Amino acid sequence: MLNFIKETESVWDNLRNTKKPIVLYGMGNGADKIIDWCEANSVKVSGIFATDEFVRYQGFRGLIVEKYSDIITKFGSEILIVIAFASERPEVLARFKELSDLHETVAPHLPLFPEKELVSNGWLSKNEERIAKVYELLEDEKSKEVFACTLNYKLSGKLKYLFACETKREDDLCEVFSWCDEERYLDLGAYNGDTVDEFLRLTDNKSQRIVAVEPDRRNARKLRAKAEELVKQGINVEVKECGIGDTVGVMGFSDSGGRQSPFVEASKAQVQIETIDDLADENGFTYIKFDVEGFEKQALMGGEKTINEFAPKLFVASYHYDEDLLRLPLLIKQINPLYKIYLRKHPYVPAWELNYLARV
Repeated sequence: MLNFIKETESVWDNLRNTKKPIVLYGMGNGADKIIDWCEANSVKVSGIFATDEFVRYQGFRGLIVEKYSDIITKFGSEILIVIAFASERPEVLARFKELSDLHETVAPHLPLFPEKELVSNGWLSKNEERIAKVYELLEDEKSKEVFACTLNYKLSGKLKYLFACETKREDDLCEVFSWCDEERYLDLGAYNGDTVDEFLRLTDNKSQRIVAVEPDRRNARKLRAKAEELVKQGINVEVKECGIGDTVGVMGFSDSGGRQSPFVEASKAQVQIETIDDLADENGFTYIKFDVEGFEKQALMGGEKTINEFAPKLFVASYHYDEDLLRLPLLIKQINPLYKIYLRKHPYVPAWELNYLARV
């Protein structure tokens, strides 16, 4: 019995059963997925609105995109708002919170990549033993709170669970990890260098070695430009334009030019794949950040030797698949049982920026 699961009705059952007008907030891919589900399940969407500056009273999937004030005039305050887009911007998150204080508001958990089954009552029942095992291995009460809130949110779509457990990323990195002047950092999914900057802030611009890995050619170009500037300042930064996996080879890649360029079901470009163990020198790494768009499991497996021998601090994204919430901490423990594992949720709606932090 998972006593920390407080919700029993899924967000989708709520949409089926509600008597309130269902109103979407936002357009785009998320709204398309929600409307597709509603149409397939004979659930009526009564309206759609956007932030005022984006409203041109344009059409979207047979509905006119209106302002929030138009929706309230039409339906009153007894509505069910369905947030249909993702954001980490503070002003947008504040707007989500404001709406959730005024109306019943949900943000359905949607898959980032194809997955056999998302969190549901059936998923919780099927995985009960593993869920309990992960919950018990988490190192502190905050981690257990984040774990419980995440599962309750993914089932119900209720924003209160995300707001209740969020913390600031750099605060967590300072609280869970200790830092020195001789850090050797491997940044997997370095994007344009923003997490290199984060690392340098944490270490007061001191480190022994930084290896920044980015497979997307456009992002890698920006990353190289940043690295060149840092090298001029005496900071040792190497850029590797490749992917990370469990074996060396070549894989298809989306090459989309954004922060979320995946290997999963992608074939636009071919990218060289390396492993952590191949990138490590005789001194290994002291800190590895994993945000490799659904390839975290493979990346960990390709670093077993390094993780065993050097026990680096690990920061592992765990939101690309629901299964990652369970398999990643169990895999880390399997590779090196000495690790203490923490879970933190950083501000984002939906439940993105969910990360495991591990240290010995």
